[in-house]
Amino acid sequence: MRIMRLLPVLALCVFTYSISVAESDISPTPPVDAEQLDSTLKRASSDPGVPFQLQVNCIDQKGIRSMKLFAGGAAIWNRRTQIMLPAKTRSALLETLISHRFSSFEARYGGSERPGKTGAAARMTCRIHVEIEGLKKSSVQQAGGEQSAPLSGLATSLLDQVEEHAVSGITPDSLQDALEKLHSGQLAPQVLQMRFVDLSEKDGRTTGSILQISGGEISHQAYSPGNSVTSPEWSPINPDQYQRLLAQLQSVQLEILPGNLWSQDQLDFEIQVLGHKKLVIAKPFKRLDPGAEKAAQQRFNSLVRFLRTLNG
Repeated sequence: MRIMRLLPVLALCVFTYSISVAESDISPTPPVDAEQLDSTLKRASSDPGVPFQLQVNCIDQKGIRSMKLFAGGAAIWNRRTQIMLPAKTRSALLETLISHRFSSFEARYGGSERPGKTGAAARMTCRIHVEIEGLKKSSVQQAGGEQSAPLSGLATSLLDQVEEHAVSGITPDSLQDALEKLHSGQLAPQVLQMRFVDLSEKDGRTTGSILQISGGEISHQAYSPGNSVTSPEWSPINPDQYQRLLAQLQSVQLEILPGNLWSQDQLDFEIQVLGHKKLVIAKPFKRLDPGAEKAAQQRFNSLVRFLRTLNG
């Protein structure tokens, strides 16, 4: 398993970047052959059985808009609403990518050098990302410099097509409501995002693991703060595990849990479903009485025990 140098633990325990324009979860991708991508998009546009993912984030005349389409048809609109896109619309999205010649777009447009601030991240105003049959391509518009009308035009067209279905989407009222809708099947597993960082200290060394769930998949990583973190290994979440996880999450009453709880270990738990988020940090806080918040502590401890079985 490949070992990478580590980012600070705080950066690892926060995952809300995965759904914003300026802090996207889409990593830089190597160049892809334009003809190969175009051919794949054309084949998929006439075959609804070909899975693909599409993410669009853009600031246009209608404001800040975003959509994330998963393989299978579930999509997140503006971070808060789930839409199930029919096969006809998914094919239309592919045809739009083809007609606008997305495969030939540059990876980046715009951006400008700022003396003395070369380490600052450039602000992104528009981004389109596609994954299909092992091929990945992103095109990004950065503020300043050259502005790409074809990129913004394509993004607007894609967003407009998806927005037509938003009126029939599902927007949970709260995190508990979202969990209930996940459990009943009204919301797709892909809209659940969760991260659990579990660290303990032994012989002066802190080690542990990171459990993540995103896009209907689960991953496990070994983690040693200040030293290394292994690459995540993603696999589809087991349906039985998924249902038991949802039942556990509902029983914990996440929304009324304190943000800080006591633990002899260092635990960071974060969950997000369509804009509803909860973060709980548990460690040996000196200002917290281990016996305080007894009911909440017991519920959280029960969740931790269950998450450790998933990470085992």
